[in-house]
Amino acid sequence: MSSSSLTQHRRLLIGSLALLASGLLASPASAVDVAYWRHEEGPAGQIVPGGPDTVLDSSGNGNHMQTFASGVDPFTAATYTPNVSPLPLRSGLPNTLSLDFGPNPTGFTDDGGGQNDDNYTAGEPIQTYLFNSITIELAFNMNSVGGWQAIFGKDGKPIGDSPVPPLKFLIRDDAFPDDVPNQLFIEWIDGNSVIRSLATRETVVAGEWNHVALTLSATEAQLWVAGETGGYVLKDSLTGTFDGPGGDVLFPDPTSFTVGRGMFNNGVTDWANAVIDEVRISDAILTPEQFLFDASAVAEDGDFNGDNVVDGADFLIWQRGFGPTGTNLTGDANGNGVVDGADLAIWKSQFGGAPAAVAAAAVPEPATLALGGLAIVCMGMVSRRR
Repeated sequence: MSSSSLTQHRRLLIGSLALLASGLLASPASAVDVAYWRHEEGPAGQIVPGGPDTVLDSSGNGNHMQTFASGVDPFTAATYTPNVSPLPLRSGLPNTLSLDFGPNPTGFTDDGGGQNDDNYTAGEPIQTYLFNSITIELAFNMNSVGGWQAIFGKDGKPIGDSPVPPLKFLIRDDAFPDDVPNQLFIEWIDGNSVIRSLATRETVVAGEWNHVALTLSATEAQLWVAGETGGYVLKDSLTGTFDGPGGDVLFPDPTSFTVGRGMFNNGVTDWANAVIDEVRISDAILTPEQFLFDASAVAEDGDFNGDNVVDGADFLIWQRGFGPTGTNLTGDANGNGVVDGADLAIWKSQFGGAPAAVAAAAVPEPATLALGGLAIVCMGMVSRRR
């Protein structure tokens, strides 16, 4: 092979390697966020204020939410809380606040011990958005389980005598389906005016975080759930023809989207006693590698001062940081935002050695291994052609 041909061949190989490397290392392409309610307005301990556009849509599309009554009876405003999901956001954004939609215990926010907190869109663009495909994601933590409780929904009663709204994420108060009590049940009306549903067939436990993703295309619906320690699992799926004459996979009712309650027979109902974190709607089918939360297993790390050894100095940090909120720097070993006895147990199990996070860091990423192997193959090809 001539010198010029060899040079050209090397350039082609290097270019191919670069393209393949970018494909291996780049994050999956994200769909357009139609709405993204992060519940980060705050501050902690305050309620959602009255007036329009108070719960902000961070997607840039102006699909803000509001509450019905903040400073006056019946006090429907949720309360900002630092109780957030223990899983990090895949985007790397800080997640410091969520909204507690449970009964508010003190002051003028007291609703008499009932459940009637909610947020909703009021004439926003998303209410008439045409979804040819959709992914809806959120995280929730039930304060208590019992009664019909809707986490998310869309208002309306579009089918004749049927009381079913266009969409509802519901914790049921019965044992349907399959004789499983208090399970997550998602019901919607597709573009052909057909009522559809998916369910986890697992009882929701109060005090535990659940990370939910519903994906709906023209031919398939899937329900994914991850717990507090990560790992999205496909809980239920359904195939069929879900898109209507206009391509809609969700019934095109120009009504409000809601957080913290649902609707039944055209009446607002099923308020949730729950903490609800980030809520996002995308106009494409996302995969678990693209979902809001990074559901990789959370590494337990008792090395609070970052010196790569778990020792007495880390115990002192845990002791000083003990309390209802914290980070790894203040003694939170399991990443759940609380410094407690569970973190002490992790410190004890790792005492005298390197933390799990350090050990994990020593293992090459699969993409790195693949690139290394690809580079060796390419070098061999160049060598053989000389």
